[in-house]
Amino acid sequence: MAQTIQGRHQLGALVGAQKAENFYELHYSSGETARLYILSDSIFRFYLDPKGAFQANALDLNLSSFDNSYHQKSSAKATSEAFIIQTGSIKLVFGQKPATLTIFDEQVHRNRLSQTSPLEIGDGASIEFLKQNQNEYYYGGGLQGGHFSHKGKKIQIKDLKVAGNGGIINPIPFFWSNAGFGELRNTNSNGTYDFGSKNSSNCLLSHNCEEFDTFYLIGNSPQSILQKLYQLTGKPFNLPKYALGLGYLGNFLDFTWKKSDNTNRTATKFEDGDYYEKATSPENVAAKASLNGEESAIFSARAMIDRYHKMKFPLSYFIPDFGSQKPANLDELQSFNEYALSQGVMPGTAHVETLLANTQLAYTNKQNEAKTYSALANSLKQQRPLVLTNNGNAKSFHTSALAFGEDGGEWDTLKNQIASLLGLSLSGQAISGCAVDGLRGGGNATVSVRDFEWKSFTPLLFSMDGQGPTPKLPFVYNNKISKINRAYLALRKQFSSYLYTLIKKAQNGDLIIRPLFMEFPHEKTNYSDEWANEFMLGEDLLIAPITDGREDEKGYAIKDRLYLPDHRTIWIDLFTGKKYAGGRVYNNLSFPIWHLPVFVRSGAILSQGNRIFTIYPQGKKTAKILNDNNLNSDETYTTTITSNLNDDRLHLSFEPIENLCDGVAKDQATYLNILIDHYPGNVSLKINDEPVRLNESGSFNAFLTTKEGYYFNTNFIAAPAFSDFTKQRQTALQIKLAKRDITDTKIDIFIDNFHYVKANEAHAIIDSALRAPGKPSINPDKTTAHSLTAIWPNDAQVQIEVNDLIYDGISGKSFTFNNLKSETLYKMRLRYLSHNKVSEWSDYFGGRTKPSQYKFAVKNVKMHSSMLSQEGHDVALATDMLPASEWRTANKLTNEGLTLTFNFTQEEELSRMVYLPRTVDQVGRIIKASLAISKDGIHFEPYRDEINWPNDPKNKVVGLRDVKAKAIQMHIIESSDGLVAAKQFYFFKPKK
Repeated sequence: MAQTIQGRHQLGALVGAQKAENFYELHYSSGETARLYILSDSIFRFYLDPKGAFQANALDLNLSSFDNSYHQKSSAKATSEAFIIQTGSIKLVFGQKPATLTIFDEQVHRNRLSQTSPLEIGDGASIEFLKQNQNEYYYGGGLQGGHFSHKGKKIQIKDLKVAGNGGIINPIPFFWSNAGFGELRNTNSNGTYDFGSKNSSNCLLSHNCEEFDTFYLIGNSPQSILQKLYQLTGKPFNLPKYALGLGYLGNFLDFTWKKSDNTNRTATKFEDGDYYEKATSPENVAAKASLNGEESAIFSARAMIDRYHKMKFPLSYFIPDFGSQKPANLDELQSFNEYALSQGVMPGTAHVETLLANTQLAYTNKQNEAKTYSALANSLKQQRPLVLTNNGNAKSFHTSALAFGEDGGEWDTLKNQIASLLGLSLSGQAISGCAVDGLRGGGNATVSVRDFEWKSFTPLLFSMDGQGPTPKLPFVYNNKISKINRAYLALRKQFSSYLYTLIKKAQNGDLIIRPLFMEFPHEKTNYSDEWANEFMLGEDLLIAPITDGREDEKGYAIKDRLYLPDHRTIWIDLFTGKKYAGGRVYNNLSFPIWHLPVFVRSGAILSQGNRIFTIYPQGKKTAKILNDNNLNSDETYTTTITSNLNDDRLHLSFEPIENLCDGVAKDQATYLNILIDHYPGNVSLKINDEPVRLNESGSFNAFLTTKEGYYFNTNFIAAPAFSDFTKQRQTALQIKLAKRDITDTKIDIFIDNFHYVKANEAHAIIDSALRAPGKPSINPDKTTAHSLTAIWPNDAQVQIEVNDLIYDGISGKSFTFNNLKSETLYKMRLRYLSHNKVSEWSDYFGGRTKPSQYKFAVKNVKMHSSMLSQEGHDVALATDMLPASEWRTANKLTNEGLTLTFNFTQEEELSRMVYLPRTVDQVGRIIKASLAISKDGIHFEPYRDEINWPNDPKNKVVGLRDVKAKAIQMHIIESSDGLVAAKQFYFFKPKK
């Protein structure tokens, strides 16, 4: 055997290979030995251990669940150029020289993946190089703050302990490609995955460990790849049904309160009629929080449960010691748990050592989640445990849900969280959620209610209260906001059966919340972050949250760039019933504060529980609704419904239910709400293929009292909780069927002369009387890194096609496209629109966006502080170019002030310095400072003797035109509260 080369080196030529009892052994000229384990026809483990031990299983994967049968059935042959292993349709081709791996799939007649050069090993690292195809996209890596699609980007597999834009929590060393493969690195070491940030034809995947232990997963769909991931990690755990309700996490052990008044936005009015705010010092303390009123009743956890119920916000679960410095007294916690259970609220704890016999759930960290889950499971017996964690890893899927918080009260936070949750979902973390209105900050009523709205359509809905001065309660603002939040909580309950089906299906690789490409894979635009601000909940609901504060003259939110995919699909506004053609980007839409853009996909069959279904017929669609008895078992029963609209005749069929769980009633009624445009023809019913008379009710009241019949309702509302918010109603055919044995009953309903949506509604008619637009163009004076402004000669309604997508809802003589990619060419053409008639298209025109300002930012700036930094907020975070990061001093300023020194790797020509203060509160904002410049990094000369900044969250700029420096020094003599903090300091070079 060759002697192993020391230091970083490339894997040498393959010099030997043989089939052992449980693996293939591969020998390389550089001295390494590797093993290939064939766990199935589509799961392969390649393990190169420079030490030759082959004992590690860093992620504690479920390797014992695989037998040796696939290895035994595999075959191998050697050629002059490669060693080829065949298993099923897969060929693993190990090149001899260079020593690269290619995985070829005979089923699809192409490579699933191929290494472009041999592995590099040594100096504490291992690096893999993969070929990247032009239309290949990459997903995974855990929560990568603010985006989910990684093509052309570099991501870190490293816990940054912040979840905002650029932040990372729950790092998962797993990614997958739409080429049909995934890769899971069996390591806990930090890593970097570069998916073509510098070379678009290559991926560079590295970890800070010399062992290269990776699992290759082959699949024809994302679901198939995630299924194989779960074979290694364990499936997502089975969520108890109460977890679909509203949760509250708060701290009733540490905090004290002092009196305040209604002019303080962080003050809360309590039941005694007085206003109170959290006390930050021992002075003027009026009361201390407690679990059961041991100190003062109105400041207790019990009182908070009562408060929620009084405000008609039924709580489902409650953790009273979230964020507390010490665990609760066991007797007091026992008493609180008993009270919570008596009120129908599941009690939990955030301290593992206080798990009691009546504890139903827990909040913990990734070090304790597995043992916490096991302890709860043992305690609860048949009941399902719920473990929430603030940070996880690849094994967390099986035992916990990720529940995290960020800074609240900011529109950008909403955008980041949507993309972040999508990224988690694509990484295999099926069940996750982010606290409504954040962990800290907040206080903006409009942002808060918009946040509650869209999070009502995510797997978990909860608040994290008591971690800052601003209350995180859905009823803390005014009656209007409370009423909206209450309606969305009711809507979540209405869709709980639909959501629960998704949670059950997630165990087999389906995604609960999913990006558009999961449902519309034929549209290339869906694979990038282009539409990261909207998502699908399952296959039938599209959610497009309001993510900025723009409003029209009525105070309604203005929504631009709302993309409804697929030109063959009609999308129906859940609240108004208005129909929109798919395959278009809508602009200038208005939504009042209660109205979240939620669209139902035509053809949808939506379950509302208790065999109540709302159906939006188009074509043929089969839905399978999953349910169980909510016990800790794998028993599941399925309701199968098919809707087939063909030649104006609708046929609905219900199959008998098999494997009905114990404790579920066999005799059940069935209720249908079928959306329809006009009064139908004959309505007929068959039970087990035998005709049964179905009578029409003459009024809605008569329909309510009949056991079986139908009613044509012109006053139907799909979301009854919103009947006070909108007068718009829809037409629906409502059918009620009497109780029957659902395990022995086949139901068929036929409706003649049925009309709802038709695909041709999407097509516009070309009118020769409308002249084609003359010479539209891009206004060069308004071009930025992320926007282009199109202009045309006549004031008119127009449609603009941008890179093959039609943008609708545009009028006037100009329109600005925002949120574009920097340094990207956009091809456009324009046509006039009049009602449903359009002109011919103009000639093509377009423009290229400018480079991002961050392209000109000085990299690798090192900051030194003359004062100590707060733990977890060290100086490196101030210049890491991640907006989610934050640096903060440990102590307040003294008379000497604070000196920050910024060192560059070389002398830099500069244009400006930008300071990003904290935005969620007034902590640490720099008010008064001075600036000095150094050419050599040692000697400094004054540049600005006095800089005065207002105490606000806006970015602060210091002009540095024509300045050349090796270092810059900032001396701070005043801040907003004595502490000093920064989200970032940027230094920009001139744009040349």
